[in-house]
Amino acid sequence: MKKMLWLVAILTVTLACQSSVGLAPAPTSLAPTATSSPVASPLPTVVVPTATLLATETPPATATPVPAGVIARKHLAALSVDIGQRIAGTEGERNARKYIVADFESAGYKPEVQEFSTTYEDEDGNEISIRSANVIAVKPGLSKQEIIVGAHYDSTGDAGRGADDNASSVSVLLEVAEKIREVETPYTIRFITFGCEEVDLNGSSAYVGRMSRADIDNTIAMINLDSLAAGDNTYLYSDEGQKARVRDWALDWAGKHGFDLQTVKNVDLTDEGAGVSDHFAFQRIGIPFAYFEATNWTLGNQDGYTQVDPQYGEAGEIWHTQYDDLEYLEKTFPGRVDAHLNLFVNVLQAILTEYSQ
Repeated sequence: MKKMLWLVAILTVTLACQSSVGLAPAPTSLAPTATSSPVASPLPTVVVPTATLLATETPPATATPVPAGVIARKHLAALSVDIGQRIAGTEGERNARKYIVADFESAGYKPEVQEFSTTYEDEDGNEISIRSANVIAVKPGLSKQEIIVGAHYDSTGDAGRGADDNASSVSVLLEVAEKIREVETPYTIRFITFGCEEVDLNGSSAYVGRMSRADIDNTIAMINLDSLAAGDNTYLYSDEGQKARVRDWALDWAGKHGFDLQTVKNVDLTDEGAGVSDHFAFQRIGIPFAYFEATNWTLGNQDGYTQVDPQYGEAGEIWHTQYDDLEYLEKTFPGRVDAHLNLFVNVLQAILTEYSQ
């Protein structure tokens, strides 16, 4: 009863104060008057009784989750639009490497730059020597056993800007690395962005060449990301049998969560006996691999090289052409890039945080 009398007193004093200063009544409508240049209407002053302020708790602020793929999209634009072509051994590749190092550091990692050199013959038969490097960042897990996640950051010398091949994959890798930095993971995760993939897969070969027997035995899987943005369909490949554990787990997870992730059983990922992507060096030494890609195995020669309907790109191919450009992809396939980034970020993050054999 004493509390009620006190509240009545407070309200009486407050209303009296309003009357003494001639507070204008609230307007009947807050709708702005239409003008050629809209101006915000002033809100009426509202006097809140003291008792109400004391009794009301301010709700805690909650952060709105960033949808998967949004961070990757920013990286994709930075790598393929701002930096552009990233031909092995050139300033473009070095600028991409600096960008990756800086992003790992901002996410709380201590990246290592593993330099290497190689030689190759150009189209005229001239021997060319180049220097490149891999960038490595390690996220400790509950187990010291490792899962390697790799994507190459160089692009070809064709007219395109390497948005699909392979800025898209580096972007997914960087987003997932940032998101799981403080998350408990069953295994230690080794993120590697490879240089010089477009020249005989030199970056991944250089890394594997420096692995010890203990390093190999300690690696339970290598997850390769290559050309994720352009293709009609999204795929995850692997060898069969026991080496398909990561692939089969991920396909099951994706299906349960509404993602259309496909596979090709007993897939041939070679070109006249040579590897076609960075998983190959790991596969040759017996490390199980899982390889993410976007293409369309139902088109062309049904070999995975025709990514989209042949009316687009260069007879259906985006990679290694002038059409490997973010602006072209957005204009030709509205919404596809964002949808693919969302899928691949979600599935990769699930593998690294939930998968355990």
